[in-house]
Amino acid sequence: MDIASSTAIIPVARINETLVTEPAGDDASRVTLKLALVISYLVLFIVGTVGNGTVILMIINVLSSMSKNASTGKRKVNSNTSHVFIYVLGLSIVDLLVILHLPFLVADLLKGQWLFGMAMCKVYWFGESVNKLLSSFLMTVLSWDRYMAVCSPVKSMKIRSNATAMKVLIACTSLATILLLPVLIEARVFKIDKLLMIPLEDGSVELEKSDRAGTTMRKCMFDAGATFTLYTFVIGFALPAVLIIIFYVKVIFALQKSSRNVRVTRGTTMKPDGSSSRVKKVTKRIVAVILFYFLCWTPQWTLNIMTQFNLIRVSWMTPALSAMFFVAHLLVCFNSAANPILYAYINRELRNQHVMAMHRKRHSVIQDQTKIAQKISRQSRHSDVSATILGKFNEQHSNDRKLIHRIGDILASILRLKKSDQTRLASINIDVPSSVSDESRENEDDYL
Repeated sequence: MDIASSTAIIPVARINETLVTEPAGDDASRVTLKLALVISYLVLFIVGTVGNGTVILMIINVLSSMSKNASTGKRKVNSNTSHVFIYVLGLSIVDLLVILHLPFLVADLLKGQWLFGMAMCKVYWFGESVNKLLSSFLMTVLSWDRYMAVCSPVKSMKIRSNATAMKVLIACTSLATILLLPVLIEARVFKIDKLLMIPLEDGSVELEKSDRAGTTMRKCMFDAGATFTLYTFVIGFALPAVLIIIFYVKVIFALQKSSRNVRVTRGTTMKPDGSSSRVKKVTKRIVAVILFYFLCWTPQWTLNIMTQFNLIRVSWMTPALSAMFFVAHLLVCFNSAANPILYAYINRELRNQHVMAMHRKRHSVIQDQTKIAQKISRQSRHSDVSATILGKFNEQHSNDRKLIHRIGDILASILRLKKSDQTRLASINIDVPSSVSDESRENEDDYL
C-alpha cells in the first residue's frame, strides 16, 4: 500500500516491502478528497467534543448531587437508574478520547507526514484503537443492563448498582488495555523516502542520502498482524454485536409480552392503553441503536480484514478504495459523536435529574447567600447597639467632665478669697486627680 496516504487510518500489513509509488503531484480529485475529509473531521471534532463534554458535565453534576444528598440524609436519586449514568459517563469519556485524536489526523492529512514524535504516535494509535474495544464493551454492558432491568427487575437490583458499575468499568478498561498492548509496543514513527516510497532504517546510507536530498518524511504507523486483527475483530465487534442483538431482542419480547398481559388483565374488550404505544416506541429505539451500531462499525472492520488478508490493496493510486477507507473511518468517528444523543440526550431520566440537580445547586447557593446576609444583618444590629451604649457612655463622661470643670471653677473662686479663707479651705483637703480628665479624654477618643 501507499505510505503517502494517511497511515494513521489505513492499516499497514507489511512495512518492509517496497511500496507503490505515489504520483508526483496532487491531482484535482485527490485535493478535493483531502479537503472534504479535513472539513468532515473538523466538524465531527467540534460536534463530538461539545456533545460528549456536555454529557460528561451533566452526569458529573447528577452524581455529585446524588452523593451530596446521600451525605446529608436527603432523598437520593433513583437507585434503579443512577448506575446507568456511570456506564454512559464511561462511554462518553471513551468517545471523547477518540474525538480528541482527530486534530492529529487532520495535521497528518494536510502536511503529509507525522509531526508529533514517537510518544504521541503511540498515544494516537492507542486512542484510535481503544474505541474498537472499550466502546463496544460498554454498549454491550448497557444492553445487558436494560435486559436485566426488564426481564429480572427484582433479582437484579443488587447487581445493578453503582458499585457494580464501577467494577465493570474498571474490568472493561483493564481488559481493553491488555488486549491493546501490541499497539503501545509496535506503533512507532517510520522514516520514509517520499520519492522512492521505501522505509529508511536509522543509521543507513539510504537515510543519509534522503536527509541530504530533503526527501525524508515521517509516518506514524502500526503494523497490525493477522492475529491482532482477528482477535480484536472477534472480541471487539463480532461477539459484542451478537450479545447486543440477543439482549435487545429479549427486551422487545419481554415488553410485548408484558403489554399483552396488561390488556388481557384489563379485559379484551377494552381498547389498548398507552403501554402498547410505549412498547412500539421502545422497540423502534432499540432497532435504531442496533442498526446504527452495525452501520458505523461494519464497513471499517470489513475493509481492515480484507486488507489484512490481501483481498484488496489500497493507496492513493486507488482513489475509490482510499475514499472507502476514509468514509469507513468517518462513520466510526460519527458513532462517537452521536453516542451522546443515543444514550444521554434522549434519556429523559438523565435530563430530569440534571435539571433537579441544577435547581438544588441554585437553591443551595441562595441559602448560602441568605445566611451570609443574615449574619451581616445581625452584626450590623450588634454594631448599632454597641454604638448606642458607647454614645451614652461618652455622654456620661462628658457630664462628669463638666462637673469636674465646675468644681475647679468653684475652687478657683474660693482661692481668690482672703488668705485666711484659703487656709480654712485648705483644711477641707479636696483632691482632684489630674488623671481623671486625661482618662476621660482617652476613653472618648477610643469610642469616637
